[in-house]
Amino acid sequence: MGIEIDLMANGSPAQSTDNLATSRSGTPVRLTPDDIGDRVLANAAYHFAGFAGEQITGDGKFFDRSGQDHHALRGADLSDANMFANSGYISTVDPATGVTDSTLHIPSLNFDYAGGEKLILWWLGKTTAEGSSVSWMGDGVGAAYNGIRIRANSNQSAQLALYNSSTHPGGLFGGSTSDMLFDGNLHSFGLFLDGENKEYGYWVDEAFDSAFGADYLTLGAGASVDTTNANTWNIGTAYPAIALPTDGIATQTRALHILRLPSGTSQPSVAAITTLFEKLRAHPSSLILGRAL
Repeated sequence: MGIEIDLMANGSPAQSTDNLATSRSGTPVRLTPDDIGDRVLANAAYHFAGFAGEQITGDGKFFDRSGQDHHALRGADLSDANMFANSGYISTVDPATGVTDSTLHIPSLNFDYAGGEKLILWWLGKTTAEGSSVSWMGDGVGAAYNGIRIRANSNQSAQLALYNSSTHPGGLFGGSTSDMLFDGNLHSFGLFLDGENKEYGYWVDEAFDSAFGADYLTLGAGASVDTTNANTWNIGTAYPAIALPTDGIATQTRALHILRLPSGTSQPSVAAITTLFEKLRAHPSSLILGRAL
C-alpha cells in the first residue's frame, strides 16, 4: 500500500482505472508510463523508510523499505536483543562511557541545505524523558561534524540545529516545539526543512506547531549553512560512531520516513504536509508514492 496525495490543488487524488484517470473536470485522460509509475512506485526522493511492526528478533538491522537499501545498522554496542527489547519497536540504548556506540546508523543523507535541497522527516515512537538537553537524531554536531542535529530538550521539546565547522560551529538554531515530545509516551514528530527558501516547520502528533502560526518560519534570519558530509544519519544521537558520544537518548522507533527533495522542487504547503503526516500516522508502514511530492 502506498500514500498518494495531490499537492497541486485541493488534496483530492484523481481516480484511475488501468491507465486511464479522471481529471478534475471529469474528462478521462490517458496516463503515460511515467504517470503510472508515479502512482505505484515509492517516491524517488526517499532516503529511508522504516517500519518496526514487520521486523522480528534476529533481523539485525532496521530495514529500509523504500527500495534504496539504506538499512540502519546496529552500533557495535547495541545487541540484537537490545534492538528488539520492546515489541513493535526498534530500540536504542542511551550512549554511555564504554558503550557509546549503542545507536542506529543510516547511510549518509548528505543533505545540502546551502544548495537548496528540501528535507521531509516523519518519526513515530517513544523516548525516555531526559533531565538535560541531549542529541536525539541527526548527522552532525559542533565544530567537528557538519550536519543536522535534532535535540531533545530538558522540557521534552524538540529543537533543530544546523552545523558547519567553519561558519556555524556553535549551530544555527531553530525554535523549540511548543508541545512535549520526549515524555516516555508514544508521539510523532514531523520536520520540513527548506534550504532553497531557508525555512522550516515542525509537527507534533500531526499538528503543525502553534508557534509557527499558519506558515513556515525563516531559519536563523535566512543564513546559509553547508551541511554536506559523509556521516551516517543516526537514531539515538547526532554524532557519528567515531566520535564516541555519550550525548544521546534511549529511543523506541515505530516508523521513520526521510525524504530529500532536490533544489528547485516546489515547496509543499503546510496543509499538504499535514495531510501527508496524517496519512502516515494512520498507515505508518506505507510508502509515499511518486505522485505525492
